[in-house]
Amino acid sequence: MNKYLIMFVALFMLTACESRLSNEELASQVIVSMEESSFFTDASISVDSLMLTRESAESYTYTGILETSEPGGNFTYSVDVTYDGDYFTWEIVE
Repeated sequence: MNKYLIMFVALFMLTACESRLSNEELASQVIVSMEESSFFTDASISVDSLMLTRESAESYTYTGILETSEPGGNFTYSVDVTYDGDYFTWEIVE
């Protein structure tokens, strides 16, 4: 019984300490960062959506699809995001 209690507490601690953002929460943070960057120097560019997918449970790398509305029409971009649980960087892939 004591063995199971220790395992339960260890599992609880691991899951309770997980501070990683969900894919949706991370996408929201990336959008805010993009809107504050020089990528959006033209105020007429707006983000329609950003969908991120984590490569694996152990990976810090996410890939995504960014959809924007711009004066020339709607555009789709590939985005690479690196997120370590605290900080992230993003790059639009040409």
